[in-house]
Amino acid sequence: PAAKPAAKPAAKPAAMPAQLGMRSIGLLLALAFAPAGASPATGEPPFSEWLRAQTADQWERVVSHRFASELAAGSLANATLRSYLVQDHRFVNEFTMLLAAMLSLVPTLDDRVQGAQFLALVTSKENTYFVRSLEALGVSPESASAVPDSPITTRFKALMRSTARGGSLANMLAVLLVCEWSYETWGERAMAERAPGLAFWHGEWIDLHAGAYFNSVIAYLRGLLDREGAVLDEVARREVVRVWAEAVGCEEDFFDAAYSSPYGGSVHDEGAEGKTEL
Repeated sequence: PAAKPAAKPAAKPAAMPAQLGMRSIGLLLALAFAPAGASPATGEPPFSEWLRAQTADQWERVVSHRFASELAAGSLANATLRSYLVQDHRFVNEFTMLLAAMLSLVPTLDDRVQGAQFLALVTSKENTYFVRSLEALGVSPESASAVPDSPITTRFKALMRSTARGGSLANMLAVLLVCEWSYETWGERAMAERAPGLAFWHGEWIDLHAGAYFNSVIAYLRGLLDREGAVLDEVARREVVRVWAEAVGCEEDFFDAAYSSPYGGSVHDEGAEGKTEL
């Protein structure tokens, strides 16, 4: 692709009155960090949008996966969800490493603040969701820890870890954005379609990936990546595309594995009654 024009630095969020609610705060942050639109001079899309277009078909398979629609309907089999949660919880360590590494490379405190706040959410509210849900679904900590990483979990963790340790800022942002933007996309669809009275292990996973606050996180990550993309040379852009495509492939394979993995298939679907050995 043609070199991108230089972009303005990511905008600093406006000061927020103390009386604003969380939805209002999230909306203000989303507006403050919203990615720039297409260049009026060239008509080219922002770098993040251009990247997504490189994997458009696979991206759509990820965000339209049956996992999300079944989660929203409350029809996702407990065995499938257990398999998914046991493996997905393994990513928290590598994901937080990657997010922290990205925060160490952004140039200013203004660039760092919202990412640090998101890191705190992942290590608190999101991590606690895994613990509570696995317990409610009958998975003891001992049985969960006895399950080895699936092949796709191993592959995805390796991508996060290697990118955190030796990747460029753009590569780090690309992997982070695939993880979060794809989840926001299916999360917003699931929020609109969700059945009433969902069990918390269905409903809270949707809540964590939709709404004004999470929208603001995606806008923040996109804004940083768009800024980086504007100054990359051709070699660096090709590397970002490679990493992006690998991450999208991992997301699709991870959803599929929740259905095909023997760990999911071997779990007795006992609902939330008693402890289940995997």
